Amino acid sequence: MKPTIPLKIAQLPGGEASAKWLSLMYRVRKEMRLNQTKFAAVIDMSKDAVSSWETGRNKISASSALKMSARLGLNILDGTLNPITVEEIVVPRVREYERKLRRRLGV
Repeated sequence: MKPTIPLKIAQLPGGEASAKWLSLMYRVRKEMRLNQTKFAAVIDMSKDAVSSWETGRNKISASSALKMSARLGLNILDGTLNPITVEEIVVPRVREYERKLRRRLGV
């Protein structure tokens, strides 16, 4: 596997981040030699979700990419396949919660 340049989520518009996550997910699935059903079981998501991402029917959300990263132990969120740490899993969740809370409170 060749090294990649780390990308931060904030640097990519939503569609571009989702496309990068899809590319990495597809690459990992192929390297693991799993069909969509078996890969879905590994990442604890439905086969329909995996299929809809790969066909372009739906985009991968940040929360789905985070869950996938945690299940695979790979940092898909930052655009690499480096091992992921607990901090890298928790911090995006906290930021997402804070952002939603600020929006609700109008701050």
